[in-house]
Amino acid sequence: MEKIETEIFDCFNVHKCQDCFSFVHIEIEDKPLFYEKMFDYFFSEDKILKYCENSTSIKFTPSTRDYVTLHKHLRTYIDSENLEKEASELDEILSSVLREEGSLEDKDGKKIVRLDKMGKIGEYIFCCLLSDYFHFDCIIPKVHYQTDYNMSIFGIDALYYSQDNDLLLFGESKMTLSLDNGVKLINASLKDYENQLENEFLLVLSGRIIKDKLNKFDNKFGETVENCFTIQEFIEDAEITKLGVPIFIAHGTDIDENAIYKKLKKIKKSDLLGIETTYYLISLPTIDKNKFIATCTSMIKIREDNYKNLGKAFKTKNKAGEKL
Repeated sequence: MEKIETEIFDCFNVHKCQDCFSFVHIEIEDKPLFYEKMFDYFFSEDKILKYCENSTSIKFTPSTRDYVTLHKHLRTYIDSENLEKEASELDEILSSVLREEGSLEDKDGKKIVRLDKMGKIGEYIFCCLLSDYFHFDCIIPKVHYQTDYNMSIFGIDALYYSQDNDLLLFGESKMTLSLDNGVKLINASLKDYENQLENEFLLVLSGRIIKDKLNKFDNKFGETVENCFTIQEFIEDAEITKLGVPIFIAHGTDIDENAIYKKLKKIKKSDLLGIETTYYLISLPTIDKNKFIATCTSMIKIREDNYKNLGKAFKTKNKAGEKL
């Protein structure tokens, strides 16, 4: 078996071996404090603002503007209703996993999939790691594609570019009760990944309306994109020789790096669109997914209200200053 190396990254022990990376919090334990510390790390003001503004250099400053930005973004993680889909529309493996995860409910004699905000929380955490640890550049945060706080974000979960490796990266994330379930769901998603890449190219990377929001991608590939009908044509014209696929699974139960490594290796990798594809298999043990999500939900609500009150206080103070 390959040697697993360990390094310290912020409050995590990162166990890595080849293309596998597991981020284990140094105080991982099934206690409320662990879930709260995980939340505080990923939902710090600086991290939220960097994600919202798609900038690695921005820092939080107490102000009406920053409090409004934080408040609006946190609202995306609080549901007032859920999108529904009949379980009969899903394949057998996916239905089995969702049943085990407790994501299927009975409604009018049918099994309904409840698509809640777990996915968005997982995608956000995924993006934090891609930016902070791997130093990849976000092309555009997918949360910007929402037109309704209760809608799910469809398509590729994370769009990134690595200038150092000259890689276009298309990321997929899952948050599950067990790593085994996460691997099953990832493998189900990867079956149709080439089609998802094509859709992402047509709907996002080729979007003229958001062209100026695509940062380094537009600087390097903008003109080429405008003259290509398909992603295959774009890859050829842009002389892209490699793609990247980061895979993220936030999961419970497994915390041993050897067991995690063995399970991550069950993810079925293949070269996409006929060119070399580099995979980054990323694990984040959360002990208990439901407790972690419950902690995030309650603390998000508290933060959301707090930011609103602070933002209004700053606004009132500034208006009073203007009148003096």
